[in-house]
Amino acid sequence: MTIETIPFSKLAPTEGANPRRSMDAAAIEGLAASIKADGLLQNLVVRRDGRKFRIVSGERRWRALALLVERGDIGKDYPVPVEVRADLTEADALRLATVENIQREQLAPMDEAEAFATLLGAGASLEDVAAKAGVSVLTVKRRVALASLTDEVKALVREGEISLAAAEALTLGNAEQQRAVIERLDSGYRYDADDIRDWLTGEKPALSLAIFPLERYEGTTTSDLFADEDATVFDDAEQFLRLQTEAVEALAAHHREAGAAFVDVLTENYAAWWQYREADAEQGEAGGVVIHFKPSGRVEVREGLTRREVRPSVAEETADHPAAPKEKPEYTGAVIRMVAAHKSLAVMAGLLANPRKAREVAVVTMLNACDWTARARLDAHPALGYFAGEDSQPETYAKVEGAAQAVVEALDIAGTLTSRYPAPDQGAWETLLRPQKEPLALYEAVTALDDAALDALHLLLTTLTFGQGNMDALDDGASLFNRVASDLGVSMRDHWCPDEAFLTRRRKDQLEAIAKETGAVTRLGALKDYNKTQLAAALARHFERCAADDKLIAADLKARANAWLPEAMRFRGVAVEGGDMAEAEDVTEIEADDAVGDGFPTPAVAEDVQPAHAA
Repeated sequence: MTIETIPFSKLAPTEGANPRRSMDAAAIEGLAASIKADGLLQNLVVRRDGRKFRIVSGERRWRALALLVERGDIGKDYPVPVEVRADLTEADALRLATVENIQREQLAPMDEAEAFATLLGAGASLEDVAAKAGVSVLTVKRRVALASLTDEVKALVREGEISLAAAEALTLGNAEQQRAVIERLDSGYRYDADDIRDWLTGEKPALSLAIFPLERYEGTTTSDLFADEDATVFDDAEQFLRLQTEAVEALAAHHREAGAAFVDVLTENYAAWWQYREADAEQGEAGGVVIHFKPSGRVEVREGLTRREVRPSVAEETADHPAAPKEKPEYTGAVIRMVAAHKSLAVMAGLLANPRKAREVAVVTMLNACDWTARARLDAHPALGYFAGEDSQPETYAKVEGAAQAVVEALDIAGTLTSRYPAPDQGAWETLLRPQKEPLALYEAVTALDDAALDALHLLLTTLTFGQGNMDALDDGASLFNRVASDLGVSMRDHWCPDEAFLTRRRKDQLEAIAKETGAVTRLGALKDYNKTQLAAALARHFERCAADDKLIAADLKARANAWLPEAMRFRGVAVEGGDMAEAEDVTEIEADDAVGDGFPTPAVAEDVQPAHAA
């Protein structure tokens, strides 16, 4: 071994050769400070590449030196002690870097996964890797399975967005299923490893999975109206699996006849993709085909692969993921579904004969809909969330929230929530509708209710979900929402008074029109003397006083103000007599000039708002 010194400027990292993908910036800072104070105490290992020396091990030290150069603490000609390794291949360099990283400092789990896969893929045994890393063989098997994840999932694991347990469960899914989980993460879902494992291993035989001509299937199918659009399933699962198996065998035979270097058919839930790599056509490597045929019937095919140099014993011992189900079930999936169908229909018949029990089940189902499949998911109407965090909440919100709070306390809903989910941060209605509840505890609480309380709860749950269909568009058509409002005789005049929250969102010219239309101009005086903010505040105060028992407000002004509603606050589109549904009558405007000298106080005195007078 020969140690020599070379200028820092001649050193360069080897792209893609460092198994450590996660570099702690604080650790690099600390290492740079140590080098500045005491010098470089450990040499780097390099290999010659033309005029440069590529780093085999010691990239963290090189990064720390680069930081010192960037800050001007050392020069680019700083002498760096290195060991020059001659005749190193790319594979040798990667192997040395991997071993050096494992021996020196524990890697992050995902870095460990790829480092272990590199060593095993180069012919190392599980025991050798475990000894070098200082971990158990089981840990090596669990880590190396993570190397089969997609790059997107690996990145999220490194960033801490997906837990290690959830990542292990995700290895049971293919790339498409892993992407589906990432999409759920983007929508706010927090993963539970058991949920993911159950979803990936309990997949139903959907039509979308079939790789055989559908006309060969002679059984019936069922469409799930509450799930995704691609949720039509084969009722005869055994026939589906038989046809799918025949199609997989034919597919494998086709690739063999086409001259594939090899055809591997994997039949477990987990596929050890880390044991393969892309074949290098430029180096004359012939590509093989891997067919992953999962127990659910899902088929994934990858072409142009070559096998890594994995020992046969290692391949056998890592063929199953430790997170995958181990025991063979007593009943096949087809038998389990048949039994479940018979039992479900028997209970349905029982519920038809017991209306009270049916209402109890309906309420428990609404309160505890499964958040993973979203079947029968009961979502609160967004109007509740809109006002939940507001400082000023309408009386209607307080009424709904009060009813929900009473139910939450009566049923001890908080006591049924599973502990692994954080407490809700909005109102009692959110606690009531959260799906993560212990179903039996919830059922016991519901069955203890008398008929009146049960009916009231059913009413509340229905109420919490109903409102205007699209809150981002004016509902002025013949909608269900407007028809229900009409049948209920709802008038917004009874529930809402024009306030600053509404008025400040109107333009100045719209505020002036409102003042004239409602007669407020007779009290406010010259509207041109107000800026928009002042006019909105003055109008809000006017409407508030008109709604109250204020003797200073003339009767005709009180009547006009209390009868006024903006078009957006009317329930439109349903032909009824009178009420909010009918077209608003034209209101004669009172011009500002007609109001001068009528004996009302000046704007500043009446509204405690000082108008912005023109200079």
